[in-house]
Amino acid sequence: MDSGAGTSSKSPDPPRTVRLSRGRGVASSRPSAAAAQARCSTECLPAPEPPQFDGGGEPQHRSWADLPSDILGVVAGRLPLAEERARLRSVCLAWRAAALLHRPPPPPPLPLLVLSNFSFSGFCPDGAMTGERRIPLPAGELAAYDVRCVGSFEGWLVGVKLNKGRYFGDGRCFLMNAFSGDVVRLPPPSAATHFVDAYSRSLPIINGSGVVHCTVNAAQYVMSFCKVVLSSSPDSGSKCVVAAISVHRSTAQLALWRPGMTSWCVCHGGCISKFSDIAFYQGKFYMFSKLTTNLFVFEISEDDSGLMVSHVERCVTKLPEVKDSYGQRWNIVEWHEKLLLVVTYLGGAKGWHNICKIGVFEVDLSTNPFRFTEINSLDGNCIFISPCSSKSFRAYQYDEVEDDLIYFFDGGLYTSKNAPPFDKFVYNMRDGTMVPFAAEISEGNLRAPDGRLMNPTWLFPSE
Repeated sequence: MDSGAGTSSKSPDPPRTVRLSRGRGVASSRPSAAAAQARCSTECLPAPEPPQFDGGGEPQHRSWADLPSDILGVVAGRLPLAEERARLRSVCLAWRAAALLHRPPPPPPLPLLVLSNFSFSGFCPDGAMTGERRIPLPAGELAAYDVRCVGSFEGWLVGVKLNKGRYFGDGRCFLMNAFSGDVVRLPPPSAATHFVDAYSRSLPIINGSGVVHCTVNAAQYVMSFCKVVLSSSPDSGSKCVVAAISVHRSTAQLALWRPGMTSWCVCHGGCISKFSDIAFYQGKFYMFSKLTTNLFVFEISEDDSGLMVSHVERCVTKLPEVKDSYGQRWNIVEWHEKLLLVVTYLGGAKGWHNICKIGVFEVDLSTNPFRFTEINSLDGNCIFISPCSSKSFRAYQYDEVEDDLIYFFDGGLYTSKNAPPFDKFVYNMRDGTMVPFAAEISEGNLRAPDGRLMNPTWLFPSE
């Protein structure tokens, strides 16, 4: 793997404001967050301190369970890593209750980086990544080497499993809570059915050209998911909407699902075929097209057939031009209940794959064309970007975590054998500098046995 961001993140002067990891990532034999929770015991360890004595000279041993809950709450709030909090909860039931019920609750832990094979590393306050551990897969998937992680939402992960033979698409799809182990099974992305109740709709694109075709209970469909996003946690029941992008044999499709549906709503059209990123925002689904550099807004409704797209509109975008830039990558991120577009400008004098500028734009959705305002501060936040998940994080909640930084673990959603390695770097919005990031994660850990790149995703636990 390249030492950091590869050829795209070289900077003549190393910045002084970004704290980089000096370690190399020590492998840990400690249990994962999920495993630690699973082994929560009702018996507490005896205190190592010298015993107290009663009036008769007999020793009195005190249990760790006697530690006041308010002190435990303070301790939990000072643990930034999810696995550290899981170990605290696993000591005994008293500690678990104190950590979960303490008010006010501690801030969310720092994110985890989950690789495609469900191994993960924790993000540390100084920017280093912890040693890799593996998240246990649900029953029936434990020995599967071809199960891939393709998305996340809060503590939930999205997994898919290839059919025998890659050209047959994905055979299974499931949502799994990485900490509780709860599983929600979704319809297979690829199926051959002959439902008589198939329902189709063709929608013209408002303010644009072309049509989006959507079908529920299609007679046959083959899909291979590369990115899946959720509108809300599956805990919310039928309110959760799952949107997946499939790229199979160079053909892109959009698939929609909600609890209760036995089949995906499959959509295809020109605006979908050249997507760059997707996101849910304020009840609508947004897709950025790298072909037209326009943002498309999908409105989704429900009827007796399940989910169906009811409206598609093209919103013209005009981003600032950058000298010597020959291409861009786009990421959609929600920040302070606003929509941000993070644009990576590629090109410059050193070649196509070099990064010559990072632009962060706040999107004004009240106008058409949308109005973009470039910003240079995240107001106490930082942003984590990966091919399968991007999100802003309130850095000010931890004194050790610096704000106004964007952590890139990116390089696109295409996973061919000859794909270049991921760009791994930190961008400082205040001074415009870039430095390497996550050097502990080698290129070998990012490729499948057949040489394909495995897209990572950021996981943001809620507690």
